[in-house]
Amino acid sequence: MLHHTIADRYVRQRTMYGRLLRMCFAFAGMFWIVIYLQPLQSHEALRSGQSVIYFILMTVWGLDYMREQRRLTLIINAANERGIPPNELEFAAVADRASLFSMLTPSRGIAGIVFPIIFTAGLISAYVLVVMQYIMAFRSA
Repeated sequence: MLHHTIADRYVRQRTMYGRLLRMCFAFAGMFWIVIYLQPLQSHEALRSGQSVIYFILMTVWGLDYMREQRRLTLIINAANERGIPPNELEFAAVADRASLFSMLTPSRGIAGIVFPIIFTAGLISAYVLVVMQYIMAFRSA
């Protein structure tokens, strides 16, 4: 559990981002059922479209994992320096790295702008590609 000054900054954003990412993975995963319900001739075209979707989703998931690891390392190190448990560390102690605590809404700093744009654009493009895959599958059916 994080101190409320830290949790208020990013837990809600990260929870929403995580749900959107998992839902997109689920829609892409369920598409395999649709693929195998299609005639054998259309399998190759439908399967090839899946690889781009998974590439995008795995990239944004990996970037999120990297940033989560950096956030936790920052919190643990700052708490150790002060000799307090991590759950008592307030946001003011890590405010110089505030960009690590933004997921979908841009904040100050290059990383605070670039990563939310990557996460948002990645999710939007993955959802668009998934919807296009479903449309393509049902159009060929």
